[in-house]
Parts: sequence; structure tokens; C-alpha cells
Amino acid sequence: MSTSTITTARGQRTGSLAAAVLSAMVLVYSVLESMLVPALPLIQQGVGASTASITWVFTGLLLSGAICTPLIGRLADLHNKKMVFFGVWGVAVAGVLIAAVATSIGVLAIGQVLQGAGLGLVPLAIGILRDTRPAEKAKGGNGVLVGMSALGSVAGLLLAGPLLTVLSYHWLYWLPLAALVLLGIVAAVVLPSTPATGEGKIDWAGAVLLSAGLFGVLIALTEAPTWGWSSAKFLTLAGAGVVLVAVFAVVERRIERPLVDLRVGGKAVLVTCVVAFTAGWATYAVFLALPTIVAAPPAAGYGLGATPTTTGLLLLPLGLAGAVSAALTGRLERLLGSKVVMVLSCVPLVASSAILFLARNDGGMLALASGLAGLGVGVGLTQAMNIVSSSVPAERVASASGFLLVVRSVGGTLGAQVSGSVLASDLVPGTPLPTWSSFGTIFVISIVVGFGAIAASVALPRRVASL
Repeated sequence: MSTSTITTARGQRTGSLAAAVLSAMVLVYSVLESMLVPALPLIQQGVGASTASITWVFTGLLLSGAICTPLIGRLADLHNKKMVFFGVWGVAVAGVLIAAVATSIGVLAIGQVLQGAGLGLVPLAIGILRDTRPAEKAKGGNGVLVGMSALGSVAGLLLAGPLLTVLSYHWLYWLPLAALVLLGIVAAVVLPSTPATGEGKIDWAGAVLLSAGLFGVLIALTEAPTWGWSSAKFLTLAGAGVVLVAVFAVVERRIERPLVDLRVGGKAVLVTCVVAFTAGWATYAVFLALPTIVAAPPAAGYGLGATPTTTGLLLLPLGLAGAVSAALTGRLERLLGSKVVMVLSCVPLVASSAILFLARNDGGMLALASGLAGLGVGVGLTQAMNIVSSSVPAERVASASGFLLVVRSVGGTLGAQVSGSVLASDLVPGTPLPTWSSFGTIFVISIVVGFGAIAASVALPRRVASL
């Protein structure tokens, strides 16, 4: 056997091991964050937090993740990705540890903010796969990463209940912490060193503009149900955030080495952003609507009157369909082309919302809608990542992928808050339950958003050329 053949085989084994470790880390991180959802009342009691302040368990994480992810992606473009990976891993692990031992909401919020850096692990992993594997295998790895994220989100919801019956909520941090530390030790051995692929320095002005803009938009969206969508506070903060993001976009197109290069990829990358936004909206809309429908008593005119365990089981198809479809997306692209796969990925998202119209008291329909949402998110987000990997230079893959995830987070936040406000505005008389017509409104909105993504996807070329 020739030396080159041995070297190639060793590189393939290294790439496969790296992909396995990175996927496992994304899975554990997703499980950790989703397990906190059903445990929120216990966490609130444990740290003595108010109802308003405990929301920072998720708000802090979302904000820091949205702000840090593009910066982490750019750092990965400019430096050895393995070193950047362990820097992010260290910050995230420190955050989990702080949250595990927190006895006050302030300390807990700090831990959650630090954990938010872990959202940058996905674009980092995509960049490492791009550097260490052939193009087609890297696309398969992207699918596995997206699939593990989807599966972990649902698995956490299923695991939280049984764990909380025998353990305190602190173990929802301790167990993932142990797994993350173990995976970090393995990663130190199997992750290859990846030399810097880009040149230049960090665009700190762009980082400040984007961070400030996202902070304003996301805080405004988070507080909108409390402040009111037409309140001066919401309009001022959201407007300022949008203006700052717009200024960021103008500045980034004019400087030589921007934080996020909006000039590369062209129409293809713009379409991926639309689909990522839609995937975020669809996921959070289902996460918000389905548990409410399951818990509502049939006397409300809809609902199953079932327990949170049933909710977890009905959300399981979302995670399973997302994991399986994401892993198969690369093969679909080879068979059908980028454009067809992207268009088809949006169809299940529309179908999911349409089927929910029929799911008043039907658990089977709810499970079907959940699975279709997972199918659309799995294929759509993976295909978006694959297009980004193909459409931008290697030195921009991590930062472009990170920006895509930020767009998805904004879509999810907007979808959750708009849906929540609509449901809260029309209640069954004498109850805190939304009317079925209010559910119908959010389903229609989701369908419109989905059709917008289909229309954008039609603009793609049949196959996206790789750089």
C-alpha cells in the first residue's frame, strides 16, 4: 500500500472520528438546553426568582448565543479551529458549572449567558468538517449535526420528567456537564489541528453594530407580550435594533474584511437565510402550540386533556424525523439538485401548520404535524448549511454558517412571541385557554411564512456550484 493511500485512509478515519465527537457534543448541548424547559418552575423556586426574572434562563442564553455566534465563526475563519473550539467549549462548560451551583438568579443568569457561547459550536463544527473531509462527506456531516440538534431538543423534553422524579433540577446541569467534559477529553485527541484559512483581523466595529442591533431586536421581541406590540418601548427598541442591523449590513458591504461577508454567495446565501428564518419560526410555533393543545381539556372545544409526558411523546416525531431527514439530505441533493431539495424542504413546514387545523382532539394528527415539522426543519436547515458550505470560500464557512444560525434564532424568537401574543389575545371565556380560532390565526401566519420560503427557494439555480 502506498504512503499516499495510507495517509488518505488515516485522514478519513480522523475526519469520521471528529464528526462523531462533534455530533455527540451538539447532541448533549441540545439535550441540556431543552431539559430546562419543563424544569423552569423548579429552577425558579430553587433560586428564589420572580416570574419575570426567571425568563433570563433562556433570554440570556439566546442573546449571548446570537451575539457570540458570528464572532466565534469569524475567529474560526482566522485561527486554528481546534483552538477556537476549545476556547468556546471552555466558556460553555464554565457556564454549565456556574448554573449548576447557582443559588440566586443573578449567578444563574451569568451561567446561562456563558452557556450561550455553546451555540457557536455548530458553525465551528461545520468549519472543521469542511477542512477535514471531502465536500460530499462534509455535507453528510452537516446533516448529522443538524439532526443531532433536532433530536437533542426533543430528547431533553422527554428525559427531563423522569429525571426530575428522582433527582433535583441541579442534575439537569451536572449530567450534561460530565458528558461535555468527557467529550472534550476525547476531542482533544481526535480533532485535527486546522490551520487558519483566512487573513486579516476581527471587524470589531461590525461586531458591536451587530451585537447592539440583535440585542435591541431580541429584547424587544421577548418583552413585546408584556409591553404591547404597539407600545413606545417596543417600537423604540425594535426600531433602533433594526436600524443598527441595517447600518451593519451597509458597513459590511463596504469594508475589505467584514465580520460577515454579505457579498459572497449572492442569491443562494440570501435564500438560505429566508429558509433558516422559516425553520426557526416553524419549530418554535410548534413547540408553543402543541403543548397547549395537548394539555387543554376537550371541554374547551379542542385538546386531549393529557399530561406533559404525552406532549413529549407527540414531539418525538419532530426530533426523529429531523435527525433522519437531515442525515439523508446530502443524498437527496445529489439526486434532485439544490433547488428542488430546498423547495421540497419548505412543503412539510406548510403541511404541518395546515394539518394542525384538523388536530382539535386528534393525537394522531398532532403527531403527524410534529413529524412533518421535523422533516422540513431537518432537510431545510441542512440544505441551507450545505449551500453555504458550497457557495462561500473555505475561509468564510464558519462565519457564514454562524450568521445563518443567528437568522434562525431571530425567526424562532419572532415566531414564538407573535404566536404567544395571538394566543393570549383571544381566550375561552372564563378560562386562561386560547380559543381555537386564535390557534387558526397562528397556523395561517405560519403557512404564509412557509410559502414565502418556497417562493424564495424557487429563485435558486438547480445546482449550486462549489467553491
